Amino acid sequence: MDNYIKTDQQLHLLSQIITKANRTFVSPRLDDSHTNLYFDFLGNRILGRWIKSSNGKAIMSLNLDNLTYEWLNSSQNAIASFNAVGRTIIEIEDEISNHLSEIGLAKDGFTDKLHFKIPEYSFADEAIESIPANDLNQWRHFRNMANKACSFLLGYLQIEGEIRIWPHHFDTGIYVVTEKGMGIGFGLAMEDRLIGAPYFYMSGYPAKGSIEFNNLPEFSIGKWETSPNWQGAVLPLDKLSDISRELQIEAVNSYMVKAVNWYLS
Repeated sequence: MDNYIKTDQQLHLLSQIITKANRTFVSPRLDDSHTNLYFDFLGNRILGRWIKSSNGKAIMSLNLDNLTYEWLNSSQNAIASFNAVGRTIIEIEDEISNHLSEIGLAKDGFTDKLHFKIPEYSFADEAIESIPANDLNQWRHFRNMANKACSFLLGYLQIEGEIRIWPHHFDTGIYVVTEKGMGIGFGLAMEDRLIGAPYFYMSGYPAKGSIEFNNLPEFSIGKWETSPNWQGAVLPLDKLSDISRELQIEAVNSYMVKAVNWYLS
């Protein structure tokens, strides 16, 4: 998992430039979801949100094939690109900022600090390094699994929802409210102190009162976390890394169904 975690951290840092574009040019939402990202498996890229400019619609992308930032037009054609490898985050931001007029956008505020802080990664001020193909493929696999799992859960609940990456914690996730008023949060989170590994999570938020964590179902892979800081069902990725991809999918699907059925009951 060490290489996956390193890739997660590097892409978390790189994605903050896209977050700044969203923050600066997308109409704000109260829940801050206008800053959200999306992992596009088909295009092998991390996307921001569509932005209206004087030249038409545009969206910022991080091309994972070569770690290049691209501004895409409504036809998905790259109208500007900026290579990240061998350069620092500040250098990349400044170059993108200086070319915003070509996209039809004003540069005011783009390089301002974000309204939240991410971890102070040891490599944050260093030149960006390329990501080894095997490490990137592992990251793509689990983030694609997260996209699919979110989609499966929305279908299971028959609720509409948006699958996005939240740039603060860099989790791929969804949040929905069932007909009975139970809020369900589900997704794939980065490694943190709570679990000590990247992990799938599911948490519940009732319309009234609190949840009593009694009569909890057991998972073939996964566990319940009931610490004072956070309560919910988790499935650490390190428990999946040594089994086949088919068994990984079975384990995640079984974990999701058992956890959500318990919350719904």
